[in-house]
Amino acid sequence: METAATYQNQIKRKRITLNVVIILLLLLWIPVGIDKITDFTAFKGGILRQPFSDSIGYILIYSLPALELITVLALVMEKYRKAGLILSTVLMTAFTAYIAVALMGAWEKLPCGCGSVISGMNWTQHFFFNLFFLSLSILGFTYGINYEVATPEAKLPRARLPKDI
Repeated sequence: METAATYQNQIKRKRITLNVVIILLLLLWIPVGIDKITDFTAFKGGILRQPFSDSIGYILIYSLPALELITVLALVMEKYRKAGLILSTVLMTAFTAYIAVALMGAWEKLPCGCGSVISGMNWTQHFFFNLFFLSLSILGFTYGINYEVATPEAKLPRARLPKDI
């Protein structure tokens, strides 16, 4: 009996941790996505100053805000949460890798196209900020998968009574 209680406590802790991770990711993606839309002119200018072609820049200008808001919606809806965690991980991996390449000196000057709180950070702070949220995304995905595996009863269909009763 003690083992079952311990197991239930572990599941409860993982569920709480997963919820905290989701809340923290939402605190990142909501303002970042909204900022790109509300200050679209500044966001567009920042992206077009980045050291890649304008054609890639224009793709990013329209796809990044959409992907960030899709991430928010997926994280909020439990049915799509796994997709939201994957999308968050992919976006944070791309952003973190881009900053890592910049920190290694790939470009002479690199303007930041970021808004919100992130705009006040230097590149090293930005890198560790992104690394933190990348780790949260991976942790959330891992806990989400483990939680699904640990609670198979949630996936079983409900028993139905015969129609004659």
